[in-house]
This record gives sequence, C-alpha cells and structure tokens, in this order.
Amino acid sequence: MDSVDLTGCLFGSQLHAPPAPAYIPNPGSAHAPQSAPSPAYNPSPAPYNTAPAPFPPIARGVAQRAERFAANSSRAPLCGACNNMIRGPFLVALGRSWHPEEFNCHYCHTSLADCSFVEEQNAVYCENCYGEFFAPTCARCNTKIMGEVMHALRQTWHTTCFVCAACGKAFGNSLFHMEDGEPYCEKDYISLFSTKCHGCDFPVEAGDKFIEALGHTWHDTCFVCAVCHVNLEGQPFYSKKEKPLCKKHAHAINV
Repeated sequence: MDSVDLTGCLFGSQLHAPPAPAYIPNPGSAHAPQSAPSPAYNPSPAPYNTAPAPFPPIARGVAQRAERFAANSSRAPLCGACNNMIRGPFLVALGRSWHPEEFNCHYCHTSLADCSFVEEQNAVYCENCYGEFFAPTCARCNTKIMGEVMHALRQTWHTTCFVCAACGKAFGNSLFHMEDGEPYCEKDYISLFSTKCHGCDFPVEAGDKFIEALGHTWHDTCFVCAVCHVNLEGQPFYSKKEKPLCKKHAHAINV
C-alpha cells in the first residue's frame, strides 16, 4: 500500500503571477501617450507616474467593484491615473480616487466604473482579461479560477473542486492522503485502506509495534490470551476459533 500524507495546500497569493500582457494604449483617452511602448513594456496604472505606490494588498484574483461619489466641493481628490484634481463625480477603488473615464481595464480599456475588476501586478483588469491572461485553470473542472486558488499535487484547483475521492467533501486546509493517485480525507482513507488490528479494530498506524499472527495483524499490546488476557508477544501460544490462547488455557472450553 503506497500512500502519502500531504498538507501542503497553498493559495494563489503565495505564488508569483505570470507576466502581464503587452500594454496597448487607449486611443480614446486624453491622457494616452503619443507613441506605443515596446512589447516588453509593463506600465503602471498611471502613465505619467513612473513609480506609483502599490495598491493595498488583497487576496490575488478577488473581484472588486469601485464606489461612486458625488463631487466634493470642499476638497477635490487627486486622480490615481492622471494625478490631476477631480472636479466632478469620482470613483474610489484600491484606496485611491479616480476620474470615472480613466478607471479602465489595463489591457482592453473597458470602463470599470460599473463592473467588477481584478487587481494584478499593480494594474487593474476586467474579469475577462484577467481570466485570459492570469487566472489559472482548475485541474478538475477545467475552467478558469477567479478568486481563491488551491495548490495541491502540483496543480491548481477551485477550493470546491479539490475533494475526497470517496465522500466528495472539500479538503480546505485539512489533512489528506493519497492512494492510487486519488486524494482521500483521513476518515475515508482509514476506513478504506488502513490495516486494522484484529484485537481492537483500530488502525495500525506508522510507528506502532504490531504482530502478524493467525492470519491477522495485531497491536503488540492487543495480542493477548482470550481467557486471561496475558500478553503473548514473544511467547508460545495456541489458538482456538482464531483466538490466541496461552499454554494454561490452551484447552479451555469456553473461548
């Protein structure tokens, strides 16, 4: 029986993301640069800020939505894209304020004012572009994973798709065991594959001392005379009805 206990389930925020897609300037933006950058260019959300502060940390792949606010007459906020004052209504997302017309997908330039977006590598993307360029594929359902990612067995999974092969329950961060290439929860693994002691019916686990006798496996402390319960490990014994007996009770009638 070849089995391995694994608890190494990591989530997407712990792994490096793939490189961002090549930047395509927005032809409709008043703030777009006049010439297209090279294919290797990986810009920040603000074209004129060469080193903007990173966005506040959040779990990788989690979709968010911007909040709309009316014009602020007392204190105009600065736009996170162009760094100019916002005189009218504005959006708030990722800890910054934005002109509504400048909060767009980094790749396809779709407006993100009223739809979900995902932050990746200090840029924002619509869900479609994030799914195409960054989201990993689930090893079970073969669809893109938006949000929390389970990493196990050198593959990526939806947290609801990485489940016990017997009972179908999701593992989460629980211990699981492998048998014939399939993962099992501890309860089902013990029930289906573990060697059980013939004396107490509990599993004989790794590191336990055990005895092979009468065609069965026993904990060393469970291999005792069926009449007087003296331990028979290393001692001569007899058997009746598949039960071990000491020499004194070898001919006992009621076993």
